[in-house]
Amino acid sequence: MKTLKPFSFKTTISTVFIVALLVTTVGCAVVGPGYDNQPIYRGDNNRQNDSFNRVSQQLRQDLRRKGYQVIDIRSDSYRGDRAMTAFAKKNNQLYELTYTYPSLRLISSNKRLWSNNWGDNKYQKDNDRHKKDKHKDNGKYKNDKRYKKGDIEDSIKRESRYPAIKRRAINKVRSMGYRVEDIDLEEKNKRGVFDIEARRGSQEYEILLSYPNLDVINVKKD
Repeated sequence: MKTLKPFSFKTTISTVFIVALLVTTVGCAVVGPGYDNQPIYRGDNNRQNDSFNRVSQQLRQDLRRKGYQVIDIRSDSYRGDRAMTAFAKKNNQLYELTYTYPSLRLISSNKRLWSNNWGDNKYQKDNDRHKKDKHKDNGKYKNDKRYKKGDIEDSIKRESRYPAIKRRAINKVRSMGYRVEDIDLEEKNKRGVFDIEARRGSQEYEILLSYPNLDVINVKKD
């Protein structure tokens, strides 16, 4: 009767090495060609950037329509949610405006001191681009109604009675129970209209008043 010889220590080490080699080989085979060193979700960042750029452009246009000169727009956060903060200048005053993302509802509006840290070159570049677009539109629509739209606003704002009527508009909205956050004059149907951003409690509103009679045209939740 033959007696089996016990495995030697050397034989055991060799066996362990072979098993480890097989496991490594199988693992590599599972990965397969074409997937090494490539992220699984390659398109997500691009989609997020496209979404941010689209919302940022919308905010930039909205602020310019309200008379702001946009200096910078940044991704931000508010109470754990994604937000967007814009730095813009109006009547030589710098504002920090924070909005929800992507719905662009105004969260806060704060005045800030102008600082050279913003970079005059960046501000000048944005302003030059705005002027270039404006001149381009003027050339394209020289004989169109859109060419004269700004002239109506400028004409009204040059009126000596304009500051007093603007103050009356603010007081009227306050007497209606709202807190005025911003007011600007726009042209609608060849007439001046005060576009007022206001708040009652936690709800934001957009209120339109006619100029100069200050009749209420529309009140809607923002």
